[in-house]
Amino acid sequence: MNRKCFAKINLTLDSLYKRDDGYHEIDTIMTRIGLFDELSIKPNDSGEFNYSSNLNDICPLEDNLIYKAWKLLKDKTNKVGVDVYLKKNIPLAAGLAGGSTDAAEMIKGLNELWNLNLSRKDMQKIGLKLGADIPFFFEESSARAKGIGEILEPFNNNLDMKILLVNDGTKISSAEVYKNLADYGHVENGLIVKKLKNGDQTAISYFENVMENVVIDLHPHLLDIKSELINYGAELSLISGSGASIFGIFMNNQSLSNAYIKMSQKYEFVRKVELI
Repeated sequence: MNRKCFAKINLTLDSLYKRDDGYHEIDTIMTRIGLFDELSIKPNDSGEFNYSSNLNDICPLEDNLIYKAWKLLKDKTNKVGVDVYLKKNIPLAAGLAGGSTDAAEMIKGLNELWNLNLSRKDMQKIGLKLGADIPFFFEESSARAKGIGEILEPFNNNLDMKILLVNDGTKISSAEVYKNLADYGHVENGLIVKKLKNGDQTAISYFENVMENVVIDLHPHLLDIKSELINYGAELSLISGSGASIFGIFMNNQSLSNAYIKMSQKYEFVRKVELI
């Protein structure tokens, strides 16, 4: 069984307040992009979880979300043995939810492989035990997410935006960004969703990530990437999530291609990606 684990970007990200449980109440618009990890799942007769990857130093196995997903589901069947291979294409610690999408596809894959007959809601509840981003990856469209990310309002985005994604390898701790966050509650996500449904290009001018100032204070050089994307014709450039990936939004292929050529000469990871 081979599965594509699509990354996401945050078109907007607002933090409303810090909750008593230490999490931040958020309001964000997320959409998947055509950048994906590749997950292979094969049954084995050993009853064991055997894992390998093109990047074997991602984290200890007990911290791996794919392994954790297997542990949550294995008691639902007597055919628990699997050989798992992950080809990692999504940059690590990059604000693209690479670990979350891998976990979601593992849950989907095991549900199919083991004939568990779990509903989408069932799988979302299981995914939420592993991470707040994970429930989003069981939706088939863009979504506005509230709470800690688990309250989802899916919608169809009808605005044809072309995305250039840039990552310079900077690793960012989400916990550190949240710890320094002091900008709360002013992104007009309701209005933005309405405009995206209508294919209204003016939606772009409302996109905002309240974490950007914190991320740039911690890593000032990222502002250069944002500025370069604008200089090469992007309508807007934003940090995705807590970073460090930055995307530019383009409305025509010529500007996108020109920016891709220029940015590829300077940064190792530059991708033209479609919104899904």
